[in-house]
Order: sequence, then C-alpha cells, then structure tokens
Amino acid sequence: MDEWQDVEVFESALHVDGNGQATSRRPSSVRGPSARAYLLIVLGEYALNHGGAAWTQTVVDTLALAGFEAKAARQALTRTAAEGLLVSQRVGRRTRWEVTPAGHDFLIAAKNRLFAAGPETDWNGDWLILLTSVPENHRNLRHRLRAALSWAGFGSPVPGVWLSPHPTRATEARQALGSVGEPVQATLLHARLDDAEERHRLVGQAWDVAALDEDYSAFVDHFATATPASPGETLAQLAHLVYRWRRLLLADPGLPPTLLPAGWSGEQARELLLDLHRRWHPTALTWWRDREATHAR
Repeated sequence: MDEWQDVEVFESALHVDGNGQATSRRPSSVRGPSARAYLLIVLGEYALNHGGAAWTQTVVDTLALAGFEAKAARQALTRTAAEGLLVSQRVGRRTRWEVTPAGHDFLIAAKNRLFAAGPETDWNGDWLILLTSVPENHRNLRHRLRAALSWAGFGSPVPGVWLSPHPTRATEARQALGSVGEPVQATLLHARLDDAEERHRLVGQAWDVAALDEDYSAFVDHFATATPASPGETLAQLAHLVYRWRRLLLADPGLPPTLLPAGWSGEQARELLLDLHRRWHPTALTWWRDREATHAR
C-alpha cells in the first residue's frame, strides 16, 4: 500500500451496507477531519522545506486556525512521533518537533501524490484483472481487502473480481493482498477490451464515477470563490483546500480520460487546486514563519 495513505482518513471514507459489504463513500458524507490529517498537511506545506522542524505552539496555533483544539493538536503530534515521523527535543520549557528521515520520505511522497500531473492520456486499452476468493464467513477480511484494493485504485464490478486500467499496478495489488494480515487466494491476469461501449459499462459497474464527478464539481464550487481576508485565514483555507483534495484522491481510481464522462470535473478541480496553492502558499508561509520566530524567543 502506498505510504501516502492515512489509514484513519481512508477508513472513514468507507461504510458498511445492509449486506455487510464495505463500499466507497463520497467524501462529503464522511465524518469530520482528524487533527493528524491536518498536521501532516501542515508539516508538508511549511516545516518540510523550511528547517524541517516546528515548535509545539506553532502547530497548536496553526491547527487552531483550521478549527482544532490545543489538546487535539498535541495528541496529533504525539501520535505522529510514535509512528516515527517526528522526534521531539526539549529546548528549555518548550518542545521542538523535528521531521525524521522517515517523516521526510513520507511527506515528500505525499506532496508528489497531491500535486501530480493529471491522468495518463495514452491508455492502450489493457486491464489488470485480480480474481480473489475469501470465505463467506471471513467478513472482516473481506472488508480489509476491499479497503486495500480500493485505495490501490481497483474497482469491483462483481464480487471476487477486481480490475484496474493500469496494468503496471500489479505490484500494488500484491502489496494490498499482503497488507490484510491473512492469506488471500488470488490470481492476477491481463486482459483487453476494445469495445468502447462495453468499457464504459464495466467502469459504471466497478466505480461510481458520477458521484465522484459531483464531488469534484462541489470542490470547484466551494473554492472558486474563496477570498481569504488575512494571512491566518489564507493558511486555514489552504489547509482545507489540500485536505479536501486528498480526500478526493482517496476516492479517485485515476481512470484514463477515455473512460471518463464528457465534461469531467476532475481536471478543472486539479487546475483550481494548483492555481490557489500557487497564490495562497506564500502568504500562508509568511504567517507560519512569523509564528515560528515568535515562539523561538
């Protein structure tokens, strides 16, 4: 599984239906955000390339702008340090949090995923097919497998069959199978489907593309008119922007354009993200640096 995945965020994007099946849920309908998810965003945006460290109070002040209490911010720091991404250092009565080498790699991978180029445009029609067999009474295993494969971008048109239009993701499929904690009987195949109408029918069975398109459109509607009035508000809006975007990426299988509906909102949303990030980041970074300087005294 890609190291960029925040398990807590992804699991909150799943629900169990009346048949006991875990299914992808639209980002707009899931529970509220976690302080840890926002902490990772903040570290990647400001600490990573600017000293690789932050004072506790800077983080508390920053997450407060996004709506989190001081207790939640401190717990997020402690939890992230326990995972090996941060290490704390006492400086008098204050605490300085430094990004570890593992944390650096994690945050770089996150930024690369968040601001990657759009979907590949030269898809040749090849599919990666994964056939799985899980005993009916192993419900939890089925849930874990669905979560892992969904994260890897696979869709399931029928029970036990998973597919991806990215044949190169065989390694990710094997990693997903190995991450569920129990052996799963599985077979990987490569296939080709040339009929365009059948391709779109298959996509409609495996993924809820219409719902994802609506979520991208809602993202555009929400942020296109955003006008932060202060440096602090700019930082908060940028954090919300990146958080909402990463939630969309968690639900997006990255289908090639030829498999997407006409007027697909995803590319418009990506362009808006890049434009707002370019315009807002310098102001937000100035706010962060001012806080760091204040708390260093």
